[in-house]
Formats: sequence, C-alpha cells, structure tokens
Amino acid sequence: MSTDDRLRILEMVRDGKITPEDGVRLLDELDVPPAGDLSRTVRVNIRDAGGGKLQVALPARLAVSIGAMVPEKVRARLVARGINLDEVLKAVQQGTSRGPLVDIKDAGGTTVEVIVE
Repeated sequence: MSTDDRLRILEMVRDGKITPEDGVRLLDELDVPPAGDLSRTVRVNIRDAGGGKLQVALPARLAVSIGAMVPEKVRARLVARGINLDEVLKAVQQGTSRGPLVDIKDAGGTTVEVIVE
C-alpha cells in the first residue's frame, strides 16, 4: 500500500468525512495481501524426537510449484499422517491463509509445521 493511500484516509478522518473507526478499518484492509498473493514465504519446520531438525523457507510461488510435483505415493503417506497436500497448496496459492497451515506431532515425537508468512 502506498503512503498516498494512507494520507488520503487520514485526511478523510481529519475532515470528518469518515469516522476514526472507519479509518482504522480502511487502513487495516489496505495491509491485507490480495488473494493469490504468492510473494509471501512458506516455512517448513520438521523436528524429530532425537533433536534433529530441518528448517526450509521458500517463496510461496516456488513452494506451490514444488508441491505440484510431489508423487502420489508421497501424497498418500502425507494423508496417512493427517496432511492433505492439495489443501495446503490451495491455501498457499489463494493467498488467503497466513500463519500455521500444518502443525502436527506424531506418536514418535516428530513435529511438522508449515507456516505462511
């Protein structure tokens, strides 16, 4: 969002054209990324009970591209662990979700997190 947009909203509040509450709402809406915004980052954090960990940060666009190439056999294993890769990729691609998309811990102590920032 541009500084000019913010200034216009603040001027409308100052001039009494909109209420301060409406001004806050408009400023908040300007900060929301548009649907389909793939400029964000997807972080994948995996930790096992033995202390090993893997942390990967990918641009959302790359994460969606890589996710589309995951073989069916791997997808089935993910589903068995409670992860629907298609739903995760859809949420990333639409750009409507922010924060944790996947946060699971299995019986063996392995933790998997997928977070959109």
